[in-house]
Amino acid sequence: MKQLLIIFLLFFTANTSVIAEEDLDPFEDINRVVYEFNEVIDNNLFEPVSRAYKDHTPVFVQNRVSDFFGNLRDVSTLANQILQFKPEESLTTLGRIVVNSTVGLVGLFDIASEMELTTDNEDFGQTMAVWGVGAGPYAVLPLLGPSTFRDTVGLFVDLNSEANLIGQSEGIGFVSAEALNLIDKRVELLPVTDLLDQSDDPYITMRSSYLQKRQFDIFDGNPPAEEDDEF
Repeated sequence: MKQLLIIFLLFFTANTSVIAEEDLDPFEDINRVVYEFNEVIDNNLFEPVSRAYKDHTPVFVQNRVSDFFGNLRDVSTLANQILQFKPEESLTTLGRIVVNSTVGLVGLFDIASEMELTTDNEDFGQTMAVWGVGAGPYAVLPLLGPSTFRDTVGLFVDLNSEANLIGQSEGIGFVSAEALNLIDKRVELLPVTDLLDQSDDPYITMRSSYLQKRQFDIFDGNPPAEEDDEF
């Protein structure tokens, strides 16, 4: 069933890429409703918890949590780099995983970065872009935030992949690994939250920022100059 759903979503995404070029956000009315829903949840739950974690958790502990989940994310990155036919980057990421999982005490310390073994996160949405799959229309997902039809498919694949070690990990006490990872990532986004709060239209600012960053990530920091700025 999962395979059939993925095939359907891939087909739908590929066939909506032309629509996306003509109208970047054809579902804006719906997206804005979902965006407002997400804002309510974030303002009353995720952001307060993240700020409390940042303010009251020792920096040393925060760094260990970030390094640990970063090491797990490297496994998913490695899988996508292989699918994108990036042999040099794949070897570097493999080296990171080996070093941080051993010398770095199961990823609690990012020793690899100190050895200049660095990598950029890769996901299946980026992989599909490399394969030539169109982005499709912009979409705001409940709780998950900004996306595109292609990235929604990519997220589904990443979450259900064997390379998603975060989803297979145990948490600490009553806090699940997914919850800890979410808090860790939300802390990283706190500066972005402050900028959005100062925007005249946070929805437009988030949409533009997301699409620009995705294009930046897909082209490894060198997007083609002729592309539209919102991509």
